[in-house]
Amino acid sequence: MSKEKILITGANGFIGSFLVKEALAKDLEVYAGVRKNSNTGSLKELDTKIVELNYESIDQMAEVLKTYQFEYVIHNAGLTKTPNAQEYIKVNKDYLINVIDAIRKSGIHLKKFLYVSSLAATGPADFQKNGMLTQEAIYNPVTNYGISKHLAETYLTEQKDIPYLIIRPTAVYGPGEKDLLNVFQMINKRIDLQAGLLPQKLTFIYVKDLAKLMITATLSKYSHKAYFATDGKIYTGTAFSGFIKESINKSTLHIKLPISVIKLVAFVSEKVSGLWGSYPPLNADKFHEIKARNWSCDVRDLESELGFKSAYDLSTGIPETVQWYKEQKWL
Repeated sequence: MSKEKILITGANGFIGSFLVKEALAKDLEVYAGVRKNSNTGSLKELDTKIVELNYESIDQMAEVLKTYQFEYVIHNAGLTKTPNAQEYIKVNKDYLINVIDAIRKSGIHLKKFLYVSSLAATGPADFQKNGMLTQEAIYNPVTNYGISKHLAETYLTEQKDIPYLIIRPTAVYGPGEKDLLNVFQMINKRIDLQAGLLPQKLTFIYVKDLAKLMITATLSKYSHKAYFATDGKIYTGTAFSGFIKESINKSTLHIKLPISVIKLVAFVSEKVSGLWGSYPPLNADKFHEIKARNWSCDVRDLESELGFKSAYDLSTGIPETVQWYKEQKWL
């Protein structure tokens, strides 16, 4: 009996490589969609077939889809960091439109199309009346990245002929993650910086749990809806750094920075990095997410509909992440 085929775009990235592993564990025939000349080192030990995709060419993607006749597509490719707001829209919304157009042109009959969005698409729970992001949440993205994901979601929800699902991950951490790595490295240097003087409610999800959730959702009977993706817990602003300190076994100097200071640091960091043609994790756009005080989500439907429950929380996910960072000499 032949295996069902799945195409995972952005498969060579941080989340993508874990998606490939989880799809293989579910006995799917996995195709890793990557751009031309991409670094595919994270896939070299995996039993996956690499296919090149040109997101600007509907014809090229349609030919790939027609050739392999995929049952499932997970569109994980996207842009998470750029100083150019229009570039976000081009990659996160316009390329999604091209992928959908290519699916239609190919004539394949998909069982499921899963779009990897972000909690940033809805924005923080600060703006919700009940202080919680739910299925009825009012969109209020606070970053250019979030706006682009919101626009992509809005487009996708209008495509009634596509059996789509949307997953909105909160902050994702785990082996290979590079943005939150800065927090680990600062604590390893015995410095613990906290954003703002007021309490925060934060949510996280370990990358292995996220990959499992997305494959579970893809193979489920559900379609035409969105799920928030967290580990089901709400943490204080100090919890993340606290578990890192415990795992690294180092005491730190605890510093609370006022929001005004963080805003200045973000602005200066972006300008200085720009001199070398780079874009830092802490930037003027990201500041708006850091300033938010509440990222609480209602994820009860993950268990009630998908039968999913996280295997990891911060107490178990962070030690595993720290171990991986040390093995790779990142810490």
